[in-house]
Amino acid sequence: MALDEIVEFSKSFHDEIWAEAHAIEALREEVFVQKMGDILEEYGEIEALTPCSYRATGMKVDGYCYDDEFKDFILVISYYKDGADPSSTKVTNTDVSREMKRISGFLEKCLKGAHKRIEVSNEAYDLAKLIYDCRDEIRNVKFVLITDGVAPKKPSEVEEIEGIDISRTVWDIERTCLFYRTGEREQISIDFSEYCNGPLQCVAIKEESLVYTTYLGFIPGKALADMYNIWGIKMLDMNVRVFLSARGNVNKGIRNTILESPEMFCAYNNGINVFARGVTLTEDGTGLVSAKDFQIVNGGQTTASLYHTKKKYPHAGLEKINVQMKLTVIHDESKIDNLVPLISEFSNTQNKVQAADLAANEAPHPEIQAVSKAIPAPDPTGGSKQTYWFYERARGSYEEFKNLTAKTQAQKNLFDALKPKKQKFDKIKFGKVWNAYLRLPNLVSLGGQKNFARFNEWLREQKEEEWTSFFRKTIALMILWNEMERIVRRGSFGGHRDKIVAYSLSWFFQLTESRVDLEKIWQKQALPESMSTCLGEISHVVNDHIRLTDLDVGEYCKKIMCWEKLLEKNFALPSSIKDEYISGKTGNGYSATIESETEAIQFCKEMGSQSWFDLSKWLKERDFLTPKARSQCFNMGRTLQRGKEPSVLLSIPCMKAWKDAGLRGWDAR
Repeated sequence: MALDEIVEFSKSFHDEIWAEAHAIEALREEVFVQKMGDILEEYGEIEALTPCSYRATGMKVDGYCYDDEFKDFILVISYYKDGADPSSTKVTNTDVSREMKRISGFLEKCLKGAHKRIEVSNEAYDLAKLIYDCRDEIRNVKFVLITDGVAPKKPSEVEEIEGIDISRTVWDIERTCLFYRTGEREQISIDFSEYCNGPLQCVAIKEESLVYTTYLGFIPGKALADMYNIWGIKMLDMNVRVFLSARGNVNKGIRNTILESPEMFCAYNNGINVFARGVTLTEDGTGLVSAKDFQIVNGGQTTASLYHTKKKYPHAGLEKINVQMKLTVIHDESKIDNLVPLISEFSNTQNKVQAADLAANEAPHPEIQAVSKAIPAPDPTGGSKQTYWFYERARGSYEEFKNLTAKTQAQKNLFDALKPKKQKFDKIKFGKVWNAYLRLPNLVSLGGQKNFARFNEWLREQKEEEWTSFFRKTIALMILWNEMERIVRRGSFGGHRDKIVAYSLSWFFQLTESRVDLEKIWQKQALPESMSTCLGEISHVVNDHIRLTDLDVGEYCKKIMCWEKLLEKNFALPSSIKDEYISGKTGNGYSATIESETEAIQFCKEMGSQSWFDLSKWLKERDFLTPKARSQCFNMGRTLQRGKEPSVLLSIPCMKAWKDAGLRGWDAR
């Protein structure tokens, strides 16, 4: 990558860090860790980062990921130089070794009980105690060094500490720039003889127009597990599903088959669907020698379950397992981005995957981005100064738009004044603020990518939304979220601040029945003092609540029961909050409920499609509930009529609408 590209990216990246740090009153390194966490999650290096800053003699950690099922950890350490010029932020081999030694020291001391010497209120206490409690079960730990400097290039390193397999990797500003600018991931080339003791036998099926060729064969289960051991979730980069560990029914079924009936695996399992950019065949064309850019686009659960089961149960009979594989090579490069997601979506039969799990490149995201470019925010002083909130739908689109519209330095300065970076938001934050508003903090706690996928299901169902109004509501929610972040940072709560923010806002919306006037917040571009005070009081209750568990706090927050138990608590809203309600209305038209996800989906399916059509008509004739609630009921009918599985984010408000209608005299009989 050219030096000038890295210089330009580094300056923009640091400007963004500095602007956001100032806006939310945070340390620059904290913002750097959060931003790198989002990038690493999107890349596939980690699942979801929990920020956790701690340093002591010979020890440092800045964040972690934890797999509750398999007791694996990813520990992240930051070496933040706070310099925008790459030529002055060189990171030496000595620097890398020193920082890796510090994160290694943290792990080793935690294994020996370091949590006993860490204040309970400290962010690192939960992590240190978790490592200690799991010390006999931990098998794999990955150290990830993140830095805004330029580090020496070297392959990942692996060693063993206290019987634990340790791997190390470095993300510097060059590597971050490459991924941020291009989205390019490391291509995986598979030599089948390495894993299968020779070429993999297959049958080739060529499509007449030569757009693609498909190869059918059977790959040993042990080979898949060994591949995953080396490449991990990078093998699933083009997959629309995220492996959610072996706690789900499907994954448990896969695991049980591996352990109890490995010889029946091929009969019971649907196999894997693979994309590759090219293959090498044996001379007679009957065997796969190698595959370039090997990506599992369907079958991620199967692959990961084979790997994790082998790790947890070393004597599992993987040598008896064969997995059917369909490998598709698309010959026209221009069609890959469109066809691969469709292959993944249409081939899925194990867990329902909506098209909304794909990137935010389909409606209504372009429409919302267009609104963000066109609608100025009101001047909070009452004057004529205009600024814009910019929705960065695709990575880098803010800088691209700036480069296209601002050529001279004066134009760039004007652009920065009109569209300040502190008013830029991406799809990850977009999903967080709305799912908090929909009272789904457990989904927000799943992490940026998973939460966005669930939010996107709901967003695509808002067929009748007026996007300018929706955008203004979104910015009001952004302002609420940013203020909540500031409040939580001032609260000295220790770790899990993002969870406290999500749960506090969701509870606030529950307590106010979503009657807060979002349009008023948009007009003022700020919250009233009474609301900020109320949110501060709520945050203290939430902080105490999420820690009242024997589970890891981060894992507990992902569970619906954490939310349901919070709603059992009493909290008296100050009377002044009613001054901020929508006049004469019962809410903003976006409903949610505390019912479990499974219960809501099952309830809606049991009612049948015609009942939902009837309910929608009944509500419209009487002008009951909101137009959005009536539309959601109609969409539920249409979803069921087409034989599709309703999403949780449609099922929850529909179930509430049904019950609310019942109070008004609705009777499906």
